[in-house]
Order: sequence, then C-alpha cells, then structure tokens
Amino acid sequence: MRIPKYWAKAEQSGADHRGRPVLFRIWGWSFDSLAEASRHAGARARSICDLVTTGEKRDAYDYLEHPLREEIVQSVGAPGEESAIITRNRYGALVLNCRSVCFADVDHERAGSDGIVDALRCLFSSRRRREKAQASRQATAQRVRDWFHHHPDRSCRVYETAAGLRLLFTDRHYDPVSEEVSRLLVDLGSDALYRRLTLRQECFRARLSPKPWRCGCRQPPNRYPWEHAEDERRYRAWQQAYEAKAQQYAVCRLLEVLGNGPVDEDLAGLVQLHDQYACRPDGVQLA
Repeated sequence: MRIPKYWAKAEQSGADHRGRPVLFRIWGWSFDSLAEASRHAGARARSICDLVTTGEKRDAYDYLEHPLREEIVQSVGAPGEESAIITRNRYGALVLNCRSVCFADVDHERAGSDGIVDALRCLFSSRRRREKAQASRQATAQRVRDWFHHHPDRSCRVYETAAGLRLLFTDRHYDPVSEEVSRLLVDLGSDALYRRLTLRQECFRARLSPKPWRCGCRQPPNRYPWEHAEDERRYRAWQQAYEAKAQQYAVCRLLEVLGNGPVDEDLAGLVQLHDQYACRPDGVQLA
C-alpha cells in the first residue's frame, strides 16, 4: 500500500524557458522519516523546475504518480505489514485502505429516457422518475448476480450505497495490481477512476463515512498535512462538526450475500471493521 506516513514541502525558484521567474512549492513523502520526506520534496521541486526551464509540457510532470496526501487515522497490523489503514481523504471522509481485501463500487447507470414522450413524462412526473431509477437499480443488481452466476468459486457481500452497489469479496485475498483484479473491476463495471486509484495506491479503497455535502456539511477549510498549528485547529473544528452530522447517516447497508465460494476466515476482522464504520441501523439515510 502506498500510504506515506511523512510529508514535507520544498520550494524551488528559477526561470521558465522564456526567462520568466517561477516558484514551485512541492510536497515530498516518505514511509520512514520526515528527513527523507524533506529530501524527496527538494528533489521533486528541482526536477519539476528543470522541466519548466526546458519548456516541457505540464503532462510531463509526475502529478498523477504521487500517492494521496491523507492523514493516517488507524492501522491494522504490525508497522510495515499492515493489512489495512484508515485514512482521512481530501474532503474529510474516512477511507478504509486494504492490502488484499477486494472492494468494488459499482454505480447505477443513469436512467435514460425512451424517446421524447418518455422524457416529458420524466420531466413532469416524480413517480416516473422513481420508476426509472428503480429499474436502473434492478438492472445493476441483476448484472452483478449474473457475473457471480458465471463465477461460482467467488463470494461477496453486496451493499447498497447512495449511488450504487459496493461489493466486498470474502472468498480469498486479492492482489490489487494484478491483471485478474483489473479484469474483475472492468467486468463488474467499476468506475474507471477507482480502477486507476487501485493501481496507483496498490490497495483497495472503501469510504467509511459520508461525503460532507450529502449530510449538510461544508467541505474542509484546508488539507492535510498542515504547515501551521492554526490550520490544524481550524480543520479539527470543522472535523468535529462534520462527525456530529455524519452520525445521522450511513455509507451503505447490506443487501445480500452472493456466490458459492467459501468465506475466508482471515478476512472476518476487516469485514467487521468495515461494517462497524460504514453501516447504520436500517432506515438511516445513505450519504
């Protein structure tokens, strides 16, 4: 899992290929120490400044290659051998990062209209819109069931989310960067961004707490890591308000268990951890 514990920022000034002054502030990271993170930040700043000096295009930079800057909230397992790490993402929600427990989020397809007449019915009829949404949910669920019918050696827990379904595979451990997992996520219709993030972070990710805007809370005032104590104070004040509102919502609820494959007992602890955070009593709104 590519989840660094240490982050540091470096500055590098120079001139672009037209001689105009530029100043870069770049984050570096390390799994081992703050000093190493600082050295890495300096090296990245110098490298990117050199690219600008030679006129390289922006897409030549490594912006898409660096791991996510997320605060580590909880670790499961011995240091360096964690089976899972809970982090807080850029908009403040908790995320479960698993080394080998496979998650796949599958969004419902957007319900389209069947011609002009149906489009007008959807525009003026809330009942018709609900019917279309229900048909989309049923189609997504059936597509997942069909996949498991053709893969009887697999098993998973199927959860309902605000936008679709979440699948938690329980038959065995999976390698997030394997060709097998890439095919599995594509076949199930998992979001393309999630597939790229799985490869980049070398782990499976599942959000554990609601998105702030879905529970009536504004987004955080700043991002981790904090360079000043006042920045963290403001963030913690926001976090306290967000967590109070988040308690009134659930991220997902269990719908069914699919597949004939055996349930790997080694995964039971992380299944329980996921459900403890992400699920709430029936009737609670999903967010």
